[in-house]
Amino acid sequence: MRYQKGDTVRLAGSVMLAEFGLLLCDDAGEMLEIDGVIQEVLNDGARVVIKRMMPRPAPFAWEEGYVSRWVRDEEVLGVIKGEAMLWPDAAKLKSVNDERGGIKTAPAPVSWAVAIEEMPAG
Repeated sequence: MRYQKGDTVRLAGSVMLAEFGLLLCDDAGEMLEIDGVIQEVLNDGARVVIKRMMPRPAPFAWEEGYVSRWVRDEEVLGVIKGEAMLWPDAAKLKSVNDERGGIKTAPAPVSWAVAIEEMPAG
């Protein structure tokens, strides 16, 4: 498969393992895939840019950032349309992947119990 500079591409699970330190799969056992933008095409691979949230020391909030990494040809699964997603932390990867796949997840039902104590007279 050929791709060129500027293409948004799907990347194999091995890139997620290298970037986030874990492999994730959906409920059907399919590997979750992240995406990136081709920055440079090389002989046997490419350099891609992955948008992700970057941690900062406390008390500062995480900030949007970019990671550039080299990937092999076999780790580029295909060219996709649209802009590359911003990948949050590992805990939120599945929800982002589900959203891209058109899977709508309903929020968990919340039950509220309200207790009112009797006000003292007087």
